[in-house]
Amino acid sequence: MKYALALVNIKGLGVKTFSYLIPDDMKDIIKIGQAILVPFGRQGLINAFCVGFSDYLPEEIRAKKINKILDETPLFSIEYLKLLEWVANYYVCDLVTVLNAAIPLKLIEKASKMEFAIEFLKFDGATKRQMQVLEKLKEAGKMPLILFEKYAKTTRATIKKLEELGCVKLSQEELYRNPLDILKITEREDLYELSGEQKKVYDGISEKIKKNPSSQILLHGVTASGKTEVYFKLIDDTIKAGKNVLFLAPEIALASQLTKRLAKKFGTEDVAIWHSSISDGERYDVWQKLYKNEIKILAGARSAVFAPLQNIGLIIIDEEHEGAYKQTTPAPRYDARVVARKLSEFYNCPLLLGSATPDISSYYRAVNSENLFELKNRYNNAKVPPVTVINMQEHGRAAYRNVISIPMQTEIKETLAQGQQVILLINRRGFSTFTQCQACGHVVECPNCAIPMIWHSKDQMLKCHYCNHVEYFPEFCPECGSDALKNSGTGTQKIEQYIKDLFPENNIERIDSDILVRKGEHIRLLERFQRKEIDILVGTQMIAKGLDNPNVTLVGVISADASFNLPDFRASERGFQLLTQVAGRAGRGEFSGKVLFQTYNPDFYALESAKSQNYGEFYYTEVAARQEFDYPPFSQIIRLILSSMNNFRAEKSAQEIALRLCTMIEKYGISERLEVLGPTPCVIERINSRYRFQILIKNKLEERGHQFVSSFLNKITMPGDIKLSIDVDPLDIL
Repeated sequence: MKYALALVNIKGLGVKTFSYLIPDDMKDIIKIGQAILVPFGRQGLINAFCVGFSDYLPEEIRAKKINKILDETPLFSIEYLKLLEWVANYYVCDLVTVLNAAIPLKLIEKASKMEFAIEFLKFDGATKRQMQVLEKLKEAGKMPLILFEKYAKTTRATIKKLEELGCVKLSQEELYRNPLDILKITEREDLYELSGEQKKVYDGISEKIKKNPSSQILLHGVTASGKTEVYFKLIDDTIKAGKNVLFLAPEIALASQLTKRLAKKFGTEDVAIWHSSISDGERYDVWQKLYKNEIKILAGARSAVFAPLQNIGLIIIDEEHEGAYKQTTPAPRYDARVVARKLSEFYNCPLLLGSATPDISSYYRAVNSENLFELKNRYNNAKVPPVTVINMQEHGRAAYRNVISIPMQTEIKETLAQGQQVILLINRRGFSTFTQCQACGHVVECPNCAIPMIWHSKDQMLKCHYCNHVEYFPEFCPECGSDALKNSGTGTQKIEQYIKDLFPENNIERIDSDILVRKGEHIRLLERFQRKEIDILVGTQMIAKGLDNPNVTLVGVISADASFNLPDFRASERGFQLLTQVAGRAGRGEFSGKVLFQTYNPDFYALESAKSQNYGEFYYTEVAARQEFDYPPFSQIIRLILSSMNNFRAEKSAQEIALRLCTMIEKYGISERLEVLGPTPCVIERINSRYRFQILIKNKLEERGHQFVSSFLNKITMPGDIKLSIDVDPLDIL
């Protein structure tokens, strides 16, 4: 091989490779997947990836030499590259964009961390005190020098003398920075014995996998039914068969909890974690061990689907209904669940989805493919906590600050008196959700986005949750000059304050994305809650899933209507899922639980289904409505957003694209199976000073329709002032 094909890391070039001459001293070491440094015109030396080789070039092309191999360990294989190419095609973006998302370029820059190791050689010539140190070293075996100094309670000077005597050997070695060290797990636990219902489901799934190794299976189990124990038994089988496991959780906090449980069962050496909160150094080391096939179980959030885990024998996606598996911005706007489906095909391995409230489309596919398994009872037949609906039309006026009803206060008081814990959900962070002038009605909006600013009492600032713009609270109304400005609406900070007012003797904490700024903060907070150091935990949807605290016996939802009132076809589904999931946090131990929903609309069908914890009832009502209006699973949605600083330009560009697409669809006679809606202004009309118009495409032609639309979009060239965002299978249409 004479030339290397380099994928140049410059956005805008698309999927293009350039040939570079391989210097003689690199020919034996260069491999596909390595990060390399190459000359590229006026830009000088730039990062690239080696993606192939050739022996010939046209005579007129004079190839330049590769300057340097940045890392001899390949960052991906040719099979891995094929997966990324599929992702780029499916989500209609270039391969460079996918590579940048899948392989953080910081990995290239992070060299291995070296440290000294010490090992025993002999006792000859050592003093009595030195002999004691050597005895400990001989017993412990070779280990990092820093750890040995603490273990033997000795000094660097003593070690130096022992090295001079030839009693010990010091050597520099690569250090594995294990993000699981923070867990301090020393002993492994045995797997729990499965209950009768769990064993039946486990046997059914195992049999299904034997018949079809690449089965895509849904495990629908009510909250606290013990889905995790079924997962662990299947993981154990997979490892014993010599294969590895990818285990995804929707959020960092859940991935951390999950990893801790996995490490206790399977050991910290065989388990690794992958998400955006681990350090670049830790990520580099984990990546290297993954590529070398030294990790058996990888747990992580959505980005872990791109980690180079080798020899995959099982993929598990827990809480598969969660929107956090979808990246909304920037491109690639991938969904880890969709990528995992493709990954299971690549490795010919099973994909197991699990949830108490499955995504409507997942449940529909599982029912129609006969790949549905269900756990209908809680573990050990524990009772599902009863749900009480508090009608705020009746209780709102007497409620504390019109928010915390008297029945809610009474139940909290009784729960705390029994030494048990409480979870309160309000799915909106911040203190107040809008600031309004009482004189003229003006609402203070973000100057860049068409949404209200949200008051954060801790920082004493108004913040925009879309563009992160912040400003001080205005002294006067910018519209009429009045000083009658008032914060209204309710967020987590306000509920936290109200609960502290009502229960000043108790320890109350809040968990939402605003407090998760320190590394490991979510782990520390949840561990404190587990140790009963926190009496009441107030939070957003982060507390609605994965929390398994047997001492929590009361769950209260402050505003059960909030999720249902969005102009989006998934609003009812999301609201039902959130209420059902958070209700499942109560009564998971020996004590029975209670759940309270505060609502102004107690008769809404999704809320009634959540109250009765009846997924089937909700599913059949919802899927009938989806079929009537051709929403997923009966079509695929592709959303186009055109934005510009100029409102007219954004709208005109959207109209032109919609017209061209409709003309092509009519030409091919497929308008009944490929429907174009819009353009219309987005629900949030302006973000970051850019006006937004959307086109929705309902594709009922499956892969053929997708190829038709992506081929059309790939030929579009946008003017410099217009931005086109393509979102395949969007999470919402806001």
